[in-house]
Amino acid sequence: MSMKRVFIIPILLAVVFLDANCRYGDVAKESLPTENKQDESAKPIDGSTVTIDSPDGVKLVGTFFEAAKPNSPALLLLHQWQSDRHSFDDFAKQMQSKGFAVLSVDGRGFGESTKKADGTIVTAGRTDADVKGMLGDVGAAFDFLAKQKNVDSSRIGIVGASYGSSLALIFSADKPAVRTVVLLSPGLNYFGNMQTEPAVKKYGQRGLLLVAADDDTESAESVRKLQADAGSGKCEIKIYEKGGHGTALFRSQPGLEDLLETFLAKSLGN
Repeated sequence: MSMKRVFIIPILLAVVFLDANCRYGDVAKESLPTENKQDESAKPIDGSTVTIDSPDGVKLVGTFFEAAKPNSPALLLLHQWQSDRHSFDDFAKQMQSKGFAVLSVDGRGFGESTKKADGTIVTAGRTDADVKGMLGDVGAAFDFLAKQKNVDSSRIGIVGASYGSSLALIFSADKPAVRTVVLLSPGLNYFGNMQTEPAVKKYGQRGLLLVAADDDTESAESVRKLQADAGSGKCEIKIYEKGGHGTALFRSQPGLEDLLETFLAKSLGN
């Protein structure tokens, strides 16, 4: 064998090996299973902190979970007394993953909503003036939500817990733009100046879901009374045997999030 042939054979073998490696390497990449690939459009978007100006100057702080698609339904979440917006975090994330835009806000005097624009400290109160301010806060939050990207302003609902449920119902009774309301552990007259019976009668034929637990006696009785006052409206109730008050129901009743999701999807057309 000549010296020329000795050098040519190894070179040819190297070329063949590299060509095969490239071709079969590409095949291996293309044949990777696709079920592990995530649809980026389906991923929830992290909530962003927002600040909303109330009519009387309170700087309301909230978390906004943006919807991924245009013209999506939206929810405003109102927490209970001595709590804050983060009591709704898990529920807000679930609803965002189902195609909703969601805004949860700290009520005045709670969480981070403790100052006015001029730096004055804001505390939580129960006077008539305080309740008027709270209703103004709900209006400011609702208007903010209605203007956000991908929100269909004709499909906004409110979910409230305890005194937040009273605010939700009283505000919505005078705001036809609110499409549906969910009340967790409502009362008939929290603080002595938040009457919900006149509000539910005025609320009319819009969707309404009332939720409580029998071990929270006052709220359970309020649910039954409000259902009777709602008359022929689209009112649904759910009373658990046990569960506690307000957003504690999320912890004690794991199926509550799904119950609310089903009701809200039906009411808001999602």
